[in-house]
Amino acid sequence: MGEKKLIDLTYLNEISDGSDELIYDLSEMFFQQIPEYQELLLKYYTQKDYYNLGRVAHKAKSAILMVGLKDLANELKKLEENAKEEKNINEYQEIIAKFVRESNIAIEELKEFKHKK
Repeated sequence: MGEKKLIDLTYLNEISDGSDELIYDLSEMFFQQIPEYQELLLKYYTQKDYYNLGRVAHKAKSAILMVGLKDLANELKKLEENAKEEKNINEYQEIIAKFVRESNIAIEELKEFKHKK
């Protein structure tokens, strides 16, 4: 029995209608966007720019949902809403750390998936 994967490509397969080419394109976009979102979340958190932190969390949430990370997407939604209202600031760092950790795992799993195709 293989190890449990973090990502769930059901949604990606649905929106691509099983097209390997579209899955490839969406994967490449994911590989480009995620490191950028990680960097921006850390930057805006450090700068206490909570408005832009919330905006990036919103964008990252959409990308994360594409690979089926629903729990992480819910955390990002919470970060997005709280950051826009500057509430629960003490929770931001933990959510960002979880995003970085889990999105890095998702990148590796998606790369493995692509290489098996």
